[in-house]
Amino acid sequence: MSKFKIQLKKTDFKEGELVKTEVGDKSIVLGMIKDRIYAMDSVCSHQGGPLEEGWLEDYDLTCPWHQGVFDIRTAKASPKTNWVTDLNSYSVVVDEKNGEIFVEID
Repeated sequence: MSKFKIQLKKTDFKEGELVKTEVGDKSIVLGMIKDRIYAMDSVCSHQGGPLEEGWLEDYDLTCPWHQGVFDIRTAKASPKTNWVTDLNSYSVVVDEKNGEIFVEID
């Protein structure tokens, strides 16, 4: 497992906002819910929609193209939208001292 520092700090995030970044060779989307940051693949498994352009409500991240829903904590597809399949979720570590964010990729 590799740990990557991203260019953003925790103070750069707003509650419910989605941000896309590149980590290693992966394109991921990050979002903050209840003061915790989560990371998952940024491309919808249905038809490649850009998840960073979607919306985050509670823990549900909704794709802007066909409204496929994923749990941002686990990247699992919601049973409500059975046309999408699970994506990959990534562990996020925040250095509380300086707000730096690290994402762990297998």
